[in-house]
Amino acid sequence: MIVLNTITETKNKCAHCGAIIDQNNLYDEQIGKYFCCNGCKTVYDVINQEGFASYYEKRIDFESGLPVEITETSGDYFEPYIKKQNNGLLELVFLISGIRCAACIWLIETYVAKDSRIELLRVNYANHKAKIIFDPKKISLDDILSKITRLGYCPLPIANIETQNDKERRDYFYRFGVGAFFSMQLMIYSTALYAGYFQGIDKDLRFLFQVISGVLATPVMVYSAYPFFKKSIFALKLKHFTMDTLVAIGSGSAYIYSIAAIFTGYETYFDTAATIVTLILLGRFIEAGAKQKGGNAVNKLLSLQPAKVKILEDKNTDIIKTVPIEQLKIGDYFKCGEGEQVAADGKIVSGVCEINESMLTGEPLPIEKSASAQVFAGTKIISGMVVIMTENVGKGTFLSKIAASVEEAQTTKAPIQDIADIFIGKFVPVVLGIALLTFLGWLFFNGLSVSEALMRAVSVLVVACPCAMGLATPLAVITASAKLSEIGVVFKNGEAIERFATADDFYFDKTGTITKGEMSVADFYISSPDYKNIITSVAFYSKHPASKAIALLNDKLVLVYDLYEIPGKGVVGKTELGEVKIGSEKFIKETSHCDGFKDISLKYTQTGLTVVYAAVGEVTVGVFGISDTIRDEAKETIATLEDNGNTISVLTGDSAVSASNILNNNHISCKLYAGVSPFEKADIIKNAPNSEKTVMVGDGINDAIALTASGVGVAMRNGTDISMESASVVLLRNDLLLIPQAHKISKKCFRIIKENLFWSFSYNLIAIPLAVTGL
Repeated sequence: MIVLNTITETKNKCAHCGAIIDQNNLYDEQIGKYFCCNGCKTVYDVINQEGFASYYEKRIDFESGLPVEITETSGDYFEPYIKKQNNGLLELVFLISGIRCAACIWLIETYVAKDSRIELLRVNYANHKAKIIFDPKKISLDDILSKITRLGYCPLPIANIETQNDKERRDYFYRFGVGAFFSMQLMIYSTALYAGYFQGIDKDLRFLFQVISGVLATPVMVYSAYPFFKKSIFALKLKHFTMDTLVAIGSGSAYIYSIAAIFTGYETYFDTAATIVTLILLGRFIEAGAKQKGGNAVNKLLSLQPAKVKILEDKNTDIIKTVPIEQLKIGDYFKCGEGEQVAADGKIVSGVCEINESMLTGEPLPIEKSASAQVFAGTKIISGMVVIMTENVGKGTFLSKIAASVEEAQTTKAPIQDIADIFIGKFVPVVLGIALLTFLGWLFFNGLSVSEALMRAVSVLVVACPCAMGLATPLAVITASAKLSEIGVVFKNGEAIERFATADDFYFDKTGTITKGEMSVADFYISSPDYKNIITSVAFYSKHPASKAIALLNDKLVLVYDLYEIPGKGVVGKTELGEVKIGSEKFIKETSHCDGFKDISLKYTQTGLTVVYAAVGEVTVGVFGISDTIRDEAKETIATLEDNGNTISVLTGDSAVSASNILNNNHISCKLYAGVSPFEKADIIKNAPNSEKTVMVGDGINDAIALTASGVGVAMRNGTDISMESASVVLLRNDLLLIPQAHKISKKCFRIIKENLFWSFSYNLIAIPLAVTGL
């Protein structure tokens, strides 16, 4: 019998997980054990009933853990990772969450191995990766996974345990390690041969040292240099030359020449062949490390999503089942409490919490959120408990989109890289031609021996270095995009970084960008009280900030149907009194007269308020004065950009008087385009002196066309989905000062790229002629 026991004076430990329990805990009178929850009690019973009670004696290095959550999982989510063996058996590699000590490994392996239908199960203690082989005709994957979950552990599917950057860096490390080891040994004998060349050396001893040098150089050429030869052969099949072609030809020719020189009495250069490969591998290893570091920004973002999620049957129940995050679907309700990370994008349906969104916005202070507030995958609940309705999962979450954008920015080329790529494509055959002419020139016109002429030709191949040109752009872009994402700015591609660096013509949308977009109705006039709830009900269903402000005046919502928004104009909806329109004066004038409201409108405009009209049918019935406040950092942002030699303009659909008053009242002086439609905004940017050097900063649906038309479109964090999709840059927090910061980093990145290209060009211009002349 299990009873609920309240402990007041003594503290006990859960018999399974070891957690300290001091009140309101389960107590099993038959075995005299306390448990912190039903999950731990269930697992304890399974372990003892199956004869594995010794598990609790084996876990000598065990530390108290968290209460057990019995996870419900499905084999369907593991299907993509199953491999079929030749004998018909299936093999699956997956992760097991919840392992805390070696005894956990023993329990899982021994308990599952009891089932003779399972051929093999091995669990790696270092990374908790499990490998299982089974016969699908005898046992299903669901049954196997159920055995593991019954023990309180959670099986998780896994795609790429190791990223490509990790594999590449490790491969270069091993090859460099072999090259460095043998090259160091090789230098001992090479030093002796060099000394013997100048001071004299016994002929037999010289031959022995040359043979030993050749033996030591062989592993470097066979193993360490293998990637260079492989890629070169593949490129030659496609009639294409790469940076690896020069490395392979330079080191390979030096090695082959040296083998021939051993038996012909000439000097050997095994040290040259091995050192070339080793040093190039060192460079590749450093390059792979930079890529890995840049990729860590992506991996860190994606790792913020939890592995498991607590799903509710519906929002009004407390019945919870814990499942892997892959099983979470749009429309599911899940619970998230203190210390937990949000599993998916969604909307809070109940509860209040403080949430840390710094991983997305860079803002360290937690934000209080309650019912109807939006939350995002990967953010962390600091305090409180909420129920969330899922709106986006997997790759559809904002977190995944940001990670994808960072990754794309690191892998796409900037336009300036095309210069380097074109040069490299022509550089390699030119160098091969120079080497051939060098050999022929010294052999036939200067009377050098074949070996001496060949060595000068080999020198040309060895010193030529297109690698620096090839690395000049990608490494700078990788580093810059990682730095930009750290401060809260995400570029969707490398081209945007270069365009942003060269941009000098900035355009800002006013509402929601220069201003906070937190609008309120400062004053309003409606011709009849009967229209108030009709107008405000239509406004309630609109997403525009001005409409949201008007909606706060509503006393009672009425039925609204056939509602639609017209970007840059307003919103239209049908009610029991007819069609209602809310929007700009220009929009309302298309179907009705606004003359009766001119004095009120002028009064609002002169005080810096934005004027919004409302019409029912063909009659204008109301006018609203909407106030908005300039962002605290707007003035400093514009001043900083202007100080750096940029031109600043503000675009708005508001009247010139209203917009000018707002800017002047906040001491902001710049070019103003007022009363413009979304299409006119795009036309202004297209007609700029150099549209490729333009930057458009916006947040709304009406900015999407202009964002696309500009050289670089920058979307605010609070922007609409369409504006963020249209932009090539997204600010992860609503701070305009990020723009001059990002501009500075982008310009530095572009400057470094040009410097890298300059030095690599200069090096080759100096080194190749020196090699040709034999110096």
